[in-house]
Amino acid sequence: MGLLSLGLILLGLGVSFIRPSYNEESRIVLVCEVKDNYYLVNDRLEKLYIYEKDHQHEIGDFLYINGKKTELSFSVTESSFDFKNYLNNKGVYYQFNISKIEVKFSNPIRLNLIKKNFLSKFDDDTASMIRSILFGSSDNSETTDLFRSLHLVRLVSSSGIYLSIFYFIFSFLLSYIFKKEKYVHLVSTLLLLLYSVLTFPRFVVIKFVFIKILRWINDYPLKKKFNYLEIISFSVIFFLLFDYHLGYQDSFLLSYLIPLFTYFLNNSLKWMKSFKKKIALTIGIILLFVPFSVSYYHELSPFSYLIQLLLTPFLIIYDLMSLLSFFGIPLYQGLNGYTAFIKNLLLFISHHTFSIYVSPLNDVGIFIYEAIYLVFIYFFSIRFADVYKIIVSISLSIGVIYIAPISPLIISSVSFINVGQGDSCLIHSGTTSILIDTGGNIYNDLATSSLIPYFKKMQIYDIDLLITTHNDFDHNGAAASLISNFKVHKYVTNYQAFPIKIGNITLTNYNVYSNLWNEDNDMSLFIGFTLKGDKYLITGDTPKKIEKQIIKDHPDLDCDILKVGHHGSNTSSDDLFIKTISPKEAIISCGLNNKYHHPHQETINVLNKYHVKIRRTDLEGTIKYYYIF
Repeated sequence: MGLLSLGLILLGLGVSFIRPSYNEESRIVLVCEVKDNYYLVNDRLEKLYIYEKDHQHEIGDFLYINGKKTELSFSVTESSFDFKNYLNNKGVYYQFNISKIEVKFSNPIRLNLIKKNFLSKFDDDTASMIRSILFGSSDNSETTDLFRSLHLVRLVSSSGIYLSIFYFIFSFLLSYIFKKEKYVHLVSTLLLLLYSVLTFPRFVVIKFVFIKILRWINDYPLKKKFNYLEIISFSVIFFLLFDYHLGYQDSFLLSYLIPLFTYFLNNSLKWMKSFKKKIALTIGIILLFVPFSVSYYHELSPFSYLIQLLLTPFLIIYDLMSLLSFFGIPLYQGLNGYTAFIKNLLLFISHHTFSIYVSPLNDVGIFIYEAIYLVFIYFFSIRFADVYKIIVSISLSIGVIYIAPISPLIISSVSFINVGQGDSCLIHSGTTSILIDTGGNIYNDLATSSLIPYFKKMQIYDIDLLITTHNDFDHNGAAASLISNFKVHKYVTNYQAFPIKIGNITLTNYNVYSNLWNEDNDMSLFIGFTLKGDKYLITGDTPKKIEKQIIKDHPDLDCDILKVGHHGSNTSSDDLFIKTISPKEAIISCGLNNKYHHPHQETINVLNKYHVKIRRTDLEGTIKYYYIF
């Protein structure tokens, strides 16, 4: 009986491991959007996110899935892409963790496979550039980074300029085949419709083709019953009725903002001569996009707009060659060579331009900017100089004050930057900037995705001193990239370099016992400094035994703000240590839902015991302390 009971218990345990969870469910879903490592599905009018690496699914596939639905949860580092917000704007609020999947119907047109086979014919740089411009999916290649740095990607992808050129070329060539204009426009539109299907679901293409179809219907069957503005308005209503979440997406807003603004500005400047009018339109569109450009790039590049205008013809040719290649004309080697030419041209330009770092406007600021701009256009269009000159004078004065690096000179700060599962602390006072640790992430470059954008927001142009507390990747992983992509004057890793005085800040290292230990954490720098009367301790991953030795040698050591050791692990933050230094606030720098389960409850309990206010970067994001003057 004993053996039988034991056998039944083991069998029960085995079944409990292999059976589905009680709240697992089965669904038949339709794939509606696909990316390399995930896809979105429609399930009874609800959109779900499913992560599946290197999947082969296509839009139009019907899948049987079994698993568990949970709320979206993604870790977001400072200034990086907010994937959860991106999905929310598409109407996706839940993810589905699949335990079983089965294809019930496979779309016979495998568009992603076609794209992959097409891109495989090119070298990496060319494939990256085509993927970005033709298919609207960017990556982190060097060529794409160059496009971003010169603010070129959004100009072409959001405005639809190249689509207009394609349509003009199609119409020009077809005019030799068809005698009637309506057939020329009809076939040209159908060719663009084919292109939109092959690049689905890229909204800027779908919208452009849809409006062309509406205009053809209006021009010929309806004999121009509606004007352009009415057609645009109808298309907006149609798309929002189809999916109101489009109204939250940049691609939707930008693709309509440009033609609508051009339409109104064009009508407002009828009194201007043709050449001056074109210049005014160009400047007008550039000024319209200034707050959006600042929000995206955290900088103003005075020459980028001129560069955009000069490079647009090159990019249009590139787009046309890519499209022709996609439809079977073998221009592969030519495109590889052309990519190399454009890349070298961009490299040359990038070395001969400069940027002004600007803190981005919030939604209220953008609204005020655009409202003032529209008022200016109205008075400019009616040539009411007394008013529009005053608007220009006031706006320029405010703009100069806003972009001038005044606030960094009068505001000192300490920022515990949200780098996920890692540490990074920026100290800024006057013209002095010090960075302690850089964080590190194997999936993306934190220097270019988080640190440098944050410096730009802060209008910091260089780092006077970079310190990494020890050799763990989550503390120094982005150091090499930061030094390569940003001006860093001095880099310190050795405890023997301390104390360091830079500007009005003196940094002291209290862990002078490195020669006694071999573990990286044991040798972690333990840095103290004072800013505007507040005492800070940055402890790296210093373990408890070092903490005890430090307070033994420095019994009077205390602080106001403590960066908790080892991301809140129970290997640091000894009870006596916290009691001795008696911090008012404790910063825990860790990643959301990290695999180490930091911070540990033991550490939280110790901090609570001594009534220390706990702040966490995984919950708050970047944590910043300000001091004026």
